[in-house]
Amino acid sequence: MRHLISSFLLAAALALSSAPLRAEDAPATIRLGDVGFGFGTPFGVGLQAIADAKGFIADEFKGSPTKLEFTYFTGTGPAINEALSNGQLDFASYGAVPNIIGKANGLDTVIVASYGGTTIFGAARPDVEIRSIADLKGKKVAIQKATIIHWGLISALKGAGLSEKDITIVDLKNADQLAAIAAKSVDAVFGADFLLPLEDKGLARIFYKSSDTGATGDGFGAFLVTDKFRKSYPEATQKVVNGFVKAAQWLGDEKNREEAFQIWSRAGTPVDVIRKSNAGSSLRDKYNPRLDAFFVARYKSGIAFNLEQKLIRRDVDLDAWVDRSYVDKAVASQKLEAYWPDRGTTGSVKN
Repeated sequence: MRHLISSFLLAAALALSSAPLRAEDAPATIRLGDVGFGFGTPFGVGLQAIADAKGFIADEFKGSPTKLEFTYFTGTGPAINEALSNGQLDFASYGAVPNIIGKANGLDTVIVASYGGTTIFGAARPDVEIRSIADLKGKKVAIQKATIIHWGLISALKGAGLSEKDITIVDLKNADQLAAIAAKSVDAVFGADFLLPLEDKGLARIFYKSSDTGATGDGFGAFLVTDKFRKSYPEATQKVVNGFVKAAQWLGDEKNREEAFQIWSRAGTPVDVIRKSNAGSSLRDKYNPRLDAFFVARYKSGIAFNLEQKLIRRDVDLDAWVDRSYVDKAVASQKLEAYWPDRGTTGSVKN
């Protein structure tokens, strides 16, 4: 009897080993989070919003039961970190400063693509003589701390030979920043393109635009997946990244520029403001999804900033955090290597 049982078990094991592996079950729902703006139903102003509006990720799951849920968080980075911590998201696209904080505090995220750049603006009261970053010395500047804008201000100060000690930082959220400069309680504000209408209203003068300083001036962030989802659904993860890369390619085509601005205006920012914000910028370069040497250098500066600001207590192993395989496979399969050639640490294309 023992011999018969052993023979049966051996035969069963051999049959199982020679059978083809079953494809992974498709996830019922994939939940994607992004930073949201606007009233009512918030919307995004980056690559994920393009992928959502144009259906690039949804198209990858045609014919399957998988549904996509896009959520745009008005609470920005901290709200996304909380959602990831509570297991409410599978993918998220947001700025480097808060997602580094999340990783340092134990979130099981993995970076699978770059989400592009954020143009940072400096606006000064018209009655205060501020024409450059150097003129901020001794001035009171409003920003929202622990954001990529915060990183942008400190980086700009260093570039001008100043430090955080040379100014007084007032930590305010966006709406409060606008009220503060209108009330003349601060001398300048650092933020995104929501500051541009202040100039038209005569309430402020734009004296700084990060993209004018070169590739390293703009803010940055990443598209991340939870490690749990990646391990459970590697094929689905690849499909999501494929759609994300297709969105980046579509956005980089100049003929789609105005349509992209129309899509982003759903977040409440007028098209003419979005157009002005992106004037002179190549969207193909700005929203390059590759995780090359330039991306790594940017993220290292973000980690260093978080440590300097004591926003995190321990270092983050960037090599272990980044998984290039998905975006590299997406770029190769879509034959986009020449479209986005590898960049060096300063952002220039490698020869």
